[in-house]
Amino acid sequence: MNIKEVAKLAGFSKSTVSRVLNDSPLVTKSTRKKVLDVIESVGFFPNYVARSLKIKETKTIGVIVPDIGNPFYFEVLRGIEKVLDKKGFNIMLCNSEYNEKKELRYISLLASKKVDGIIVAPSSEKSNGIKNLFTWNIPFVIFDIPQKKLKTNSILVDHSQCSYMATKYLIENGHKNIVVIDAFRPPGFKSKFILGYLKALNEYNIPINPEFIREALPDIVGGYSTIKKLITQKLYFTGVITICDLAAVGVYKAANKFNFKIPNDISVVGNDDIPLAKYLNPPLTTIHQPKYLLGYKSAKLLLSQIQNKKHNDIKVMKLDVKLIKRCSVKRRLENAD
Repeated sequence: MNIKEVAKLAGFSKSTVSRVLNDSPLVTKSTRKKVLDVIESVGFFPNYVARSLKIKETKTIGVIVPDIGNPFYFEVLRGIEKVLDKKGFNIMLCNSEYNEKKELRYISLLASKKVDGIIVAPSSEKSNGIKNLFTWNIPFVIFDIPQKKLKTNSILVDHSQCSYMATKYLIENGHKNIVVIDAFRPPGFKSKFILGYLKALNEYNIPINPEFIREALPDIVGGYSTIKKLITQKLYFTGVITICDLAAVGVYKAANKFNFKIPNDISVVGNDDIPLAKYLNPPLTTIHQPKYLLGYKSAKLLLSQIQNKKHNDIKVMKLDVKLIKRCSVKRRLENAD
């Protein structure tokens, strides 16, 4: 069955059937219904491969995230899908697992599939895959993790502001011995999340303890293993801030394992405000990031690139974050440390 045969059965021209398939506003409701009824009755599937070769677009957008299991990215994907579905685009989803080689492989795969554009949360701040997108002249937008020394179309939040707000809140509640759990970074790289933490400590003249600056996988296991190590090393701390809420869940798990109470013994501030955060016991104080909006704005920016063909017109947008106060932080008495 081909489009010509569908047109004959429906009693219309090939061009009319084509307009129905392309959702043209020029087709009347009655005509559209007749054509769609025939398509449904005969089980016709348009040859999108042939169509894409003809019009030089695939109506497909590649999306690469570093951890498909993190609820943060679920919300981002909802925002992306909302925009792309409305415009008739499909999504090809890839999970890099914070592995730069895997990310590069996926970028190469998406390029070979002739996707119309790519939205990516890079696995690191120096992604070779992102450099290739420039070389191959593929429209793309990055979100969440900015690229060092590369000007790219980006929808971001300021991670230094996230950690600054979290650390400042703990300090204002009487905490001085504060652990920061960041994601793994390249050697010598100055993490914005760490910079925000240091800025808050410096503003309040609190000495910096290198033992309190930790890197781990940004997940439950990473948070758990970090706090377990600190406790077994008998390092005294009363506050923890984490790069993501999943790592904060790991902090809760480790605290429970060693009979520490949250917030009585350890106060915790997460980062993301995933749906799970409010259901923890106690509910997690965290930094809210506009996850859905990150995806929505990223998709909008990418489509504007594709439609206007202005790949070199760089736009960077930073979205606001805010502190969500719940029950995982306890106010300590003056000079309690």
